[in-house]
Amino acid sequence: MKLKDIYSHPPSVITQEDREFYYECGYLAFPGLMDDSWLNALREGLNDIIEMAGDFKESTREVDLEPDHCAEKPRLRRVAYLDDFSPIFWKLCSESILPDIAADLLGPNVRFREIMVNFKWADGGAEVKWHQDIAFYPHTHSGTLQFLLMLNTTRPDQGPLQIIPGSHKSQVFAHYDANGNWTGAISERELSNFPLNQAVSILGPPGSVSVHHSQTIHGSAANSSNENRPAFVITYGAADAIPYTAPAYPSSRYRRLVRGKEPGIAHHEELMVPLPPDWSDGYTSIFEHQQKNEVSLA
Repeated sequence: MKLKDIYSHPPSVITQEDREFYYECGYLAFPGLMDDSWLNALREGLNDIIEMAGDFKESTREVDLEPDHCAEKPRLRRVAYLDDFSPIFWKLCSESILPDIAADLLGPNVRFREIMVNFKWADGGAEVKWHQDIAFYPHTHSGTLQFLLMLNTTRPDQGPLQIIPGSHKSQVFAHYDANGNWTGAISERELSNFPLNQAVSILGPPGSVSVHHSQTIHGSAANSSNENRPAFVITYGAADAIPYTAPAYPSSRYRRLVRGKEPGIAHHEELMVPLPPDWSDGYTSIFEHQQKNEVSLA
């Protein structure tokens, strides 16, 4: 759906000014959006997963572990397919305010793509280098977006999400090195064109939520604090945005319609997107791919 068509539908939960800020700057932030009833239920579901993974010796399709993970000191980097783990996670994706915000930004017809959690454990939880989401899952147009929901208070020393405002208006970069190896990160040479020192850190109390455009350049430093910084990552797409490549995490609800109706069309946008590797045989996480290269967050 084109922007003028999106704007023809009055927003239901955000303002028109919010919409315009999103399309101008590439992100929105909602401090303390989710209340304690949501947060307590999500924490309970997450604790069940941590307990389950305690005896894991190596990463699986669903659970990505840090190298020093053990039952006594669990160090999970990411858990994907959350909507298949517990009903509370699918309820978040389908019944909360999040898909309503997505519909206000993408148009009334919205599909669910995936939900995962990045843990960012205390004392060194892994960084995420600068990247654009659309490079991982190109579609017929750029109408996909990603929410982050913070379970705990997020401070500057915890490796918060950082966003470069307006960077979604630039090109889609190849997340490969000079030898053609997938890195999952933008090179230092390409990043030199952006004011990284002006990146916005997304901070706030428990339940804070951010959402960013699929082309927005973003990343996060390692967690240097003594407190964990878990964040749920939920991705939606406009229903007329059709993926070109296999999904990294094809859960049982992948591409399910969560708002609106089937459009019956594919919207195509003139967009040059370098294709990622074929994820058909499985995918671990962005952390594993990025830690194999030398691109720095800076």
